[in-house]
Amino acid sequence: MFFYYTKGIAVIKRDGGKMKSWRLITGALALAAIFCPATSSALEGQPTSVSLIRLIANPGEYDGKFVRVEGYLHNKFEDSALYISKDDADYLIGQNGIWVSYGEKAAVGRTDCKPVLLEGVFNRSGHGHMGMFAGELKSVSRIMELTRWYDGNTELKKGK
Repeated sequence: MFFYYTKGIAVIKRDGGKMKSWRLITGALALAAIFCPATSSALEGQPTSVSLIRLIANPGEYDGKFVRVEGYLHNKFEDSALYISKDDADYLIGQNGIWVSYGEKAAVGRTDCKPVLLEGVFNRSGHGHMGMFAGELKSVSRIMELTRWYDGNTELKKGK
């Protein structure tokens, strides 16, 4: 039996036990949501995707978290960093970049001076060589060169 209002009148309706089942399912889902707050980024081993600009602007929000970030990578002596743009990297504008240190799994390969995707743990207190960077991406476990799709108005690769 359950109650509802229609046009200002209280109506009592018998449902043959269907409402009990509905309440049980709703209660179980509510408990699952409270005790198992899993999102795609909260799952074990899944990084949170974040823009480099957001990471630099809000370092406390991502401190100690496993993140996925894209930018322009420099792998040079005393300049191992991910920058917002190629110009920032070429002019060594450290406040527009984060220091990068690699984990054991990372295969750096031929990613120097290229746009890349990196996955690692963000450290807001690490500032790299001479303290010139906005933070640090440590224990980098994944490095992937990004695909260039356009050159100005010219499409370089066809998407599937």
